[in-house]
Amino acid sequence: MATYRTTFPVAASADRVWEVISDFDSWSEWNPSVPSIKGDLKVGNVCAVRLVMPGRPSVKVKVTLTDVDPGRRFAWHGNIAHDRFFAGERSLDIEPQADGTVLVTHTEEVTGAFFPVFKTLMGRAAVQAHHDNLNTGLKQRAEQ
Repeated sequence: MATYRTTFPVAASADRVWEVISDFDSWSEWNPSVPSIKGDLKVGNVCAVRLVMPGRPSVKVKVTLTDVDPGRRFAWHGNIAHDRFFAGERSLDIEPQADGTVLVTHTEEVTGAFFPVFKTLMGRAAVQAHHDNLNTGLKQRAEQ
C-alpha cells in the first residue's frame, strides 16, 4: 500500500472550493490529472473517471462516491478488475480557517497486488506529479 497525502492552503472559502469540486462538467478546465468525471454527485453513485499521469496514457475507471459532504469532504473508491488486484481511495478534505481561507488535504491510498508493478512502470515521480497537478489546478481555479 502507498499513501500520497498533501495539505495546501487555498485563498478561497470552503463554499468556493466545493463549488469547483462539485462542478464535474468543468473539471477538464482545471484538472489535468482527472480531466473527466461523469455521474451524479451523491454517495453510492458510480462515476466514470479518466485519470491522466504525466507522460503516460490515460486510464478510464469507474469509481463509487463514498463521501459527499458539501463544503467539507469529497471521496471515492475505485479499482481495476478487483480490489485485490488494484484499488484506490481518494479524498479531498476541506478545513475552513479563521481568516476565511481553507486548507485542503488531498489523500490517495493505493493497494492491491498490481500496485508494485504499477509503481515501477509509472515511476514515483509521475504518481506524485499526478497528485500535485490536481492540487495546483484546484487551488488556482478556486482562487480565481
